[in-house]
Amino acid sequence: MGTRRSRTGGDLEGYDSEIVQLEPVNVKWLDGLGKEDGLLSPESRGRCSLNPCRCEKDAQMCIYDASCDTHFGFCCNVDEETSRELARLPGVLTVRPDPDYNSVKKDYSCLDIQMSNPWNSQIGTTLLFPLGTTKHWLVRMDKPGVGVVTKAQMVDRYAQILTKVLGNEKDAQMCIYHVSWQSNFGFCCELDDECAQELTGVPGVLSVQPDENFGSENKDYGGNNLQNSMVPSDSSEASPTQIKTKKLFVTGLSFYTSEKTLRAAFEGFGELVEVKIIMDKISKRSKGYAFIEYTTEEAASAALKEMNGKIINGWMIVVDVAKTTPKYSRGRPR
Repeated sequence: MGTRRSRTGGDLEGYDSEIVQLEPVNVKWLDGLGKEDGLLSPESRGRCSLNPCRCEKDAQMCIYDASCDTHFGFCCNVDEETSRELARLPGVLTVRPDPDYNSVKKDYSCLDIQMSNPWNSQIGTTLLFPLGTTKHWLVRMDKPGVGVVTKAQMVDRYAQILTKVLGNEKDAQMCIYHVSWQSNFGFCCELDDECAQELTGVPGVLSVQPDENFGSENKDYGGNNLQNSMVPSDSSEASPTQIKTKKLFVTGLSFYTSEKTLRAAFEGFGELVEVKIIMDKISKRSKGYAFIEYTTEEAASAALKEMNGKIINGWMIVVDVAKTTPKYSRGRPR
């Protein structure tokens, strides 16, 4: 461990370079027009996470790299004691040595959280998948039902789609490592074979195929090579026009969407029995999902077909059939 210089020119002898991986987060606020937008920058989250430094200026000076695209985290110069404290903070997934301090490109992705974070071994974090069972997949998605979308809207939609398989939104966010949201739509993620097969049955998914260009930014979201891809079956279960239910499950809702707004968006397809947004018992704020029930199966089928992918209050929603019992339970306990 050599002696390095801080941003202010002081010696950093006795300090190690660490990569800190943070939980994905969507931070929403209202601007003067009442429109939601925005993501918290990694620098801001880094300053918040470096509480062991006690002083914000010290925290700012310790951070020398940050990521806010698909994976979230930052690199910092801290001593071993601070590393241990940092690993125990809420929202911190891993703290591990930076293997190449001088490299511009940092690896903030890490599914194997427990193996990569020696300071968190006592916390009991469980692995999402057994070691060596995952592959890199490219998921082609149907075009959204609106003309103009933002990257934040599409990333949120992709996470909601993957949550239907993994059962936990944070796990879904962690598995996604690349997105496409302009001319072609889709995302790349790390899953095992079983989850990849289940993903083909989610409404809106066109195909799931191995990511042949894992190390490259050039991805085949246009579907030019579908030789090894898995596509949805033509069964009635996968067809949104033949559903046998009156109840729908809506995810991806804005925290500021009310039941009145949701009812107005869905009542055009038929008579509604109930519109219920699920609220957090502690914060009293929406959890971002709701149940909608119609008097007829035909109305529910029409709403499912037309409303999936629509934007309400600035956020793209995902509509699916409400299941009596959860089909998937791979996610860590909430």
